Amino acid sequence: METKKYTQVGTFSIISIGSALILCIVIMIITGLNDLAPVGIMGFVVMTLLICLLIFYKLTITIDNTYIRFSLGTGLIAKKYLISDIQSCKSVSNNLIYGIGIRKIPKGWLYNVSGLKAIEIKFKNSKSVIRIGTDHPDEIAGIISKMIKADQSGSGMDYKDKTAFRLVWIIMAITLLIPVILILIGNRDPGITLSKPGLKISGMYGLTINYSDIKQLDTLSTLPRIQMRTNGYAFGKSLKGNFRLQNNENAKLFITKRVPPYILIRTDDLNVYLNFKESKKTVDLFKTMTKVRKE
Repeated sequence: METKKYTQVGTFSIISIGSALILCIVIMIITGLNDLAPVGIMGFVVMTLLICLLIFYKLTITIDNTYIRFSLGTGLIAKKYLISDIQSCKSVSNNLIYGIGIRKIPKGWLYNVSGLKAIEIKFKNSKSVIRIGTDHPDEIAGIISKMIKADQSGSGMDYKDKTAFRLVWIIMAITLLIPVILILIGNRDPGITLSKPGLKISGMYGLTINYSDIKQLDTLSTLPRIQMRTNGYAFGKSLKGNFRLQNNENAKLFITKRVPPYILIRTDDLNVYLNFKESKKTVDLFKTMTKVRKE
């Protein structure tokens, strides 16, 4: 039999993933590319969307004398099954709630990139079914049904490409995990180390300040209005890095918003605001700094 190939363009996947990708890029441009943490997070989101787009922009089904094969996108995810191991193949319409992509469904798995039409394959030695999305379900089901009746020989499903399938999921999991780690790190209280020479703030955007350089050490009940972030991290209530405050004052913040008081440290060329998630810790730090500075 002449090899037959059927390709379905993932119109829905391209539109939905492409729109999300464009939105992320626009957000990155609007918010600026100088903020390391947000750019890193959005960069990983963009990378994830690009991987999804490369996987789900099309689905190709190929049928020859021995196998039915299908591949997603560039072929990173691909599977093939022996015709002789197939018990039946029929045209089906997927439930709308199954969605698009790679899904666990009742009795088996669904692979699709657009639309609701698919073929459903049942195997002789397995209760699990496979549904593969296509624009030509009746034609493909008819061809495979005729081949099943011809009782061609074979030896079972081929799972050689499981490694590639797992690899994609590992890459996607890592890509999604890294932004979460960045957020968790960014939302932690700053690490403070006090010594006789000065104060060391460790972690994201950390620095060291000598007591001899401090011109003003005070506490504030309210934080000055923030005009813009110049090179810093801002997520939820956490602000870290370089910001521009009212009256064009440049400052380095290590702040959890709406948790006063805030410690203000001024030097000749630096303005630092810091606090902790617990007000008592902020007050204790200020008292300790004041005491150590006087010694």
